[in-house]
Amino acid sequence: MKMVLSKTNKLNLLALLFTTFSFSVCAQIPNTTLNELKVMTWNVWYGFSQLEASNGNLPANHSFIASQTEVQQKATSFLLAEAPDIIALQELKGFDANSLASFAMSYGHDYSYIFDRDTKQPTGVTSKYPLEFLEGQNGTYNGTNLEGTFAIKLQNQSIVFIVVHLNSANKSHRLKESNYVLELYNKYRELNNHVVLLGDFNSMSITDRVYAETKIDKRLKYRIFKDKCKHELNKVNQPDAGMEACTTWDYSVMDLYWNYIDYPIKDTTNEFANRESYVADSFWGTFPSSSVKLFHDASNLDHENNSTTTHLQEEHLARIDYVLASTELASLTSDARIIHSYTNTQNQTVLIDEMSDHYPVSATFKASNLSITKPKMSINVSPNPLKGNTLRVSSSSTDINSAVLFDVTGRKIMDVFIQNDLIDFDSLHEGAYLLRFNTGLVKRILKY
Repeated sequence: MKMVLSKTNKLNLLALLFTTFSFSVCAQIPNTTLNELKVMTWNVWYGFSQLEASNGNLPANHSFIASQTEVQQKATSFLLAEAPDIIALQELKGFDANSLASFAMSYGHDYSYIFDRDTKQPTGVTSKYPLEFLEGQNGTYNGTNLEGTFAIKLQNQSIVFIVVHLNSANKSHRLKESNYVLELYNKYRELNNHVVLLGDFNSMSITDRVYAETKIDKRLKYRIFKDKCKHELNKVNQPDAGMEACTTWDYSVMDLYWNYIDYPIKDTTNEFANRESYVADSFWGTFPSSSVKLFHDASNLDHENNSTTTHLQEEHLARIDYVLASTELASLTSDARIIHSYTNTQNQTVLIDEMSDHYPVSATFKASNLSITKPKMSINVSPNPLKGNTLRVSSSSTDINSAVLFDVTGRKIMDVFIQNDLIDFDSLHEGAYLLRFNTGLVKRILKY
């Protein structure tokens, strides 16, 4: 059963079953009406919550300390500036369908989907364009609990996104999960789609071997000291030697993707980003940002009995988040980046470290002979920004009679009623809000 995602996102997120399709093998490049698509993936660190002073990731007087609401507002500003068309999100702790939709609306995305995993952190997607959920498995696969992989596509387009969040603690689990990811990939390529695999793979690539084994050797030593062999280190050749055999990084997980034969997969960052500039700055990586506890906890000693505060970020920064694409789509890549900072509207440089422990990765696919238009909103509100207390609503729909007001973090403020095409707010503080109408459409309003 396929489900078309409406803007209300009021879906039953527990019915995540495999979908049965008939296969049709087709070799030509898929047809689509897109002329440009900017894709991003970002692990948002427990739903932007980990920079709260109470979580202890940073010293209480550190300049990065901020509430979850403040961090989410920073993320909104960043995403408004970057303007991705599609963004895959991992670690959406505390989010549900409504709060993710509200967050998405704050940066101009009218469509969203959250993959609920019961007690585990959800993954999700937000989009400028209508989405159609395909399938995902919320249970075990080959003896392994899947960490949040699902497939979704742009409605009426031949582009499928497979959102990935592989197990962080066990590389053998990541190998099993990757087999499931590749089953989905093969399935939708055989159905003649472009396919993008994106997310947190928690794995290094052999294409980064020289960098990983020279630039971040202190991370290697630290992981050995912390007894993390099964996480990301290699002891294949000496299975009985214990931690003493964990002397190199393991690249076997990403090798599954690079060695996939039927429909080759390309790493857009590796092939199209300006690698030399990143490497020159010792910044060829997506995790960890400088906000993590490793760099700020003087009581945590390393294998040389030195405080970990003596560790520099560039000695630990690894590339584990990816935007991968099927060959034909990858060939249309016009830009690929790891984003470590951005310039805001006040011309200030804002670090992603102020928002998450992962850096987002983006890729833009472009073909000049194709075109797309964004669906038009059927509701208008004025004046916007709102300077008084009365908002006028105009729409071709006769069914609009009520709405719910949220702040940009998804917190409900009040129920409102529409009479004679007007909404009267008795009192509304200055700020940004989201107004969700009873039809499911959402408008962002400002109050001055």
